[in-house]
Amino acid sequence: MLLPPQRSGGGGASAFRRCRRRRPHSGFHAMTPIKPAADFHPNGEDVVLQLSGLKKEFPGVKALDGVDFELRRGEVHALLGANGAGKSTLIKIVAGLYQRDGGTIRLEGQEVSFGSTAEAMQAGIGIIYQDFALVPDLSVAENIFLGQEMRNSLGLVQRAAQEKAAQELLDMVGANFAATALVSSLGSGQRQQVEIAKALRNKVKVLILDEPTASLSHGEAERLFEIIRQLADEGVGIIYVSHRLEEIAPLVDRVTALRDGVSVGSYPTAALDRQKIVSLITGSERPAGAARPARAARPDLPPLLSVQGLSRAGEFDDVSFALHPGEILVLTGLVGAGRTELAETLFGVRHADAGKIRLGEKIVHQKDTRDAIRNGIALIPEDRRGQGVSLMLPIDENVALPILRRFRGPFGLARRRIGAHADQLIDRLSIRTPNARTLAGALSGGNQQKVVLAKWLSTDAQVFLFDEPTQGVDVGAKAEIYALIEGLAAAGRAILIVSSDLEEVLAVADRVLAMRAGRIVEEFENNALPASRVVDAITNG
Repeated sequence: MLLPPQRSGGGGASAFRRCRRRRPHSGFHAMTPIKPAADFHPNGEDVVLQLSGLKKEFPGVKALDGVDFELRRGEVHALLGANGAGKSTLIKIVAGLYQRDGGTIRLEGQEVSFGSTAEAMQAGIGIIYQDFALVPDLSVAENIFLGQEMRNSLGLVQRAAQEKAAQELLDMVGANFAATALVSSLGSGQRQQVEIAKALRNKVKVLILDEPTASLSHGEAERLFEIIRQLADEGVGIIYVSHRLEEIAPLVDRVTALRDGVSVGSYPTAALDRQKIVSLITGSERPAGAARPARAARPDLPPLLSVQGLSRAGEFDDVSFALHPGEILVLTGLVGAGRTELAETLFGVRHADAGKIRLGEKIVHQKDTRDAIRNGIALIPEDRRGQGVSLMLPIDENVALPILRRFRGPFGLARRRIGAHADQLIDRLSIRTPNARTLAGALSGGNQQKVVLAKWLSTDAQVFLFDEPTQGVDVGAKAEIYALIEGLAAAGRAILIVSSDLEEVLAVADRVLAMRAGRIVEEFENNALPASRVVDAITNG
């Protein structure tokens, strides 16, 4: 088994597990005069990866326009930017998925060009994408060693040895499941842990992490941070792509920000506070969710949605709540608490074993999602790529799917009307795209999320279910999504948000339901609600 690089004199996994001294950050520092990154650590011999003048264009979009970037050995370097800023393009070029149109890449001082991800991996570049690349019907061990199976002299896979090696990697990331488990049986947080274990399988010089904590609980994220610190101690250079700004100060050494395909600067983390980082990303000093618009829910009106004693074996039990017009209700809890399963049951993806769902005064029995849509319920799912958008369809066809019947005429679909409808939504949601015929799969994560939202805006939905609506979304796009949600509530829609982002919970919620182990353990009115009370409820409820 190949372990991550070790210190001289170290031995095996025990050397890897030695804990790195935590950086002495307790939050963002007070603002200090910003120094260029070149003054931060001028020893050029420490540079493991250097990008110079990197360029990449797609039809109608200049994704990267002469970007310079430098990564040092043992450094955790955050790459920040709004959706569409060029972050994903940059890391995909480094990882061999895209070919650059201009500029140079140097790895340990040698100019390189990768024709595939396999070539990049062989050279020592590992990447964990935000979207999982796992085969559901294979075991965890088979996924971890896929394409690099441990074989004997006869070419047969050594399953026992492979499973043992995989389990050691899983133990490193604090996983609580076996290497023999099928990936299809795992939740989102557990699948992320498998991806991390896959990356640790090989000796890496550069490790790229794309939104690695997006699906992780607080405890799982803390374990990941320990692993990142240990890898950095081993000399691995780490590119950390994240929209969660609270992760930057305690973890990251330097920050590089991209905006519209151009680097707007690289700075030591100690020279930045949160407000300055937001300014670098968006060009604005106002952070998302900083000022919540005044809006009154209508608890005096009958609820649009109510559930009573809703249960599904192994997922949630005896859940009851009411959701009123104009109200934003946030359901929060750790990974595995049953939040997503509850939302999918309300939308007809799953079926409850017991309990009642009411829309207004009417008890509904939703056999499938079509029933839910007819009943005026919309779901914006957690897995936007797998469930929210059709990646191989253009934007206009995606947004027309729920209301396709409106565009049918005597000679088939009215394509011009579909295009005009999509153009209005593109303008309304500020979707960054050359045109409405762009494939959804070619968009950045934030713009894909906007396409998912756009699908439901023209429906007659009265109840909107948002499952992690800003997961993997930058602060600028967050502000736009918050504004959209507030607008829906102001128009009298009822909003249920599933979220593990405490900042998000406290920014938008009228009420908060804390869920733990499948049960609602506490309800809060959001009047200056301290985050500590929510954390205590979901961890100790």
